Amino acid sequence: MSVLAHWKSVEIPATAGQADRAAFASPVSAIAGLLRKTIKRGTRLLVYIVEVNAEARQHKVAIEAELYLNRYKHSSKNDDDLPVVR
Repeated sequence: MSVLAHWKSVEIPATAGQADRAAFASPVSAIAGLLRKTIKRGTRLLVYIVEVNAEARQHKVAIEAELYLNRYKHSSKNDDDLPVVR
């Protein structure tokens, strides 16, 4: 027990190589943390977009089932190819 009690109070001397490494690790860890947060937010945004699209498809299928009893598929008409009459 006495070894464990004294272990926390003992200072371990740092070598010259470790002192330089501590100064370098701080900016690297900050950049890594920023990159990790950015990737996490981007992933959340992508998942949100996928969920919104899936929900829109589910609503469309539910409306088609209610209106047409799954016999027809609704498609909106595109009149862009018709000539303009003046």
